[in-house]
Amino acid sequence: MLEWIFAWWWIWALEAIIAAGIVGLIAVGASRIVGDAPSSLAALRTSMGLTVLALIGGYIVVLWIAGRLLSGYLGLSGEGIVLMLTVLAAVMIVAQWLFSPYIINAIYRTREPGPYEEWIVAEVERLARASGIKTPKVVISEMDMPNAFAYGSPLAGSYVAVTRGLLRIMPREEVRAVLAHEVGHLKHRDVTVILALTLIPIAVYFIGRALLWAGLLGGGGERRGSPLMLAAVGAAMIALGVVFEMIVAHFNRLREYYADAHSALTLGTPRPLQRALARLQLAYEGNPHLVEEAKSNEMAAMLFIVAPLVELSGGFFYDIDYVVEQLKRRETNPVLELFSTHPPIPKRLRFLDRVGARIGI
Repeated sequence: MLEWIFAWWWIWALEAIIAAGIVGLIAVGASRIVGDAPSSLAALRTSMGLTVLALIGGYIVVLWIAGRLLSGYLGLSGEGIVLMLTVLAAVMIVAQWLFSPYIINAIYRTREPGPYEEWIVAEVERLARASGIKTPKVVISEMDMPNAFAYGSPLAGSYVAVTRGLLRIMPREEVRAVLAHEVGHLKHRDVTVILALTLIPIAVYFIGRALLWAGLLGGGGERRGSPLMLAAVGAAMIALGVVFEMIVAHFNRLREYYADAHSALTLGTPRPLQRALARLQLAYEGNPHLVEEAKSNEMAAMLFIVAPLVELSGGFFYDIDYVVEQLKRRETNPVLELFSTHPPIPKRLRFLDRVGARIGI
């Protein structure tokens, strides 16, 4: 059995080479792909719509190609195989969606707010009413890294969590802005939307594996195309799954801008959230061990108020408004952003300025 497995080592090597090549090409043009922060809310909504269309359109093309190539394989229709693999991916996503809140609560050591933290519950209640949603449950995460996140499922309900580290470094006005951002995620149903779109790269990966193994086993479909061609297309689709994953990450970055805008519009000013984001940037830059702690806790990485992966650079300032203005001018790394679920804080600050201009601040 082991000899048979090792006989196909070159297939895994081929997959890795193709994936690395595609990722490398994308990384080279990253500055053109990520662009600047959205110029307005209308531009942001347009970008979100186009991104979803690109994902769905690309997936339809993959389904059509795979359906034709897999037709008759193992005595099944190509459409039947593709549907079966898509359902398998959907089952995995739904299971993650339903049970992830319980896992997150355990990993991030969440607890009920104490007597001195009841004001957080009151703030979330007010923000939820203003946003027109049911009040989520508020929990405190016993983590040193300053962050916040919203999550939930039909089984567990909705949650807004703030870490002990965030409460230590922020005044209440900035915590309120962060909470408004998280309530925005719940209002926009971002957890559900992102998980639904994650179905696409997972399904593409499964379809690619099916094509690859159909080629390795000699074809067998009604059209009996070249086994080498089936294997090559399968390996290419596995690499394409990486591209789809990057597009989902891009959509997640757009939803972060959307939640930022919700915070600014709900509070009537973007300034508190800008200060909060700047304070978070300084916290991670001044404490590399917090970055390492955040990297080691990836379960809710997409849900954080800021991405754990930040570019470390020296500097410490006492005037937070000065920090905000300096960060707005900072250049960002497009390659780093391409592989991140969150846009860089400097771009978020510039976007919030544009939202503030809209509401006359």
